[in-house]
Amino acid sequence: MEGKNRTIPAERRSKTRYPIELNVKYRTLGRYHRLTGMGRTANLSSCGMFIVTEQRVALGARLELNIEWPSLLDGLIPLQMVVVGKVVRCLESGFAFAFGQYQFRTMSRKLQSTPMNGWGDPMIRTAGA
Repeated sequence: MEGKNRTIPAERRSKTRYPIELNVKYRTLGRYHRLTGMGRTANLSSCGMFIVTEQRVALGARLELNIEWPSLLDGLIPLQMVVVGKVVRCLESGFAFAFGQYQFRTMSRKLQSTPMNGWGDPMIRTAGA
């Protein structure tokens, strides 16, 4: 009878999360604790995402993320989503990230198909430029 009185925790997220795996590069913003890394999204909503990574990221850290977007602009041009926000939860497997602001940018096909092997400054143009 003990098991009958247990309650299922209510979902606290206000936005639906969608399971999607996309490549992500990230870096900290600000002067201290410079950190760069790579990972993959585990899920995504309109307000945030969970990033799977082996590297530890501090709770509250402000980050810039570059996410390879799965669709093409005009069916031809690869896109990336550039997001600035902060880390709101940390786990062994990765971290939860809340969006502050974001924009879509175009990227070269060569960069999109290249395995992510470090932080670089790709040739990026703002979409429509």
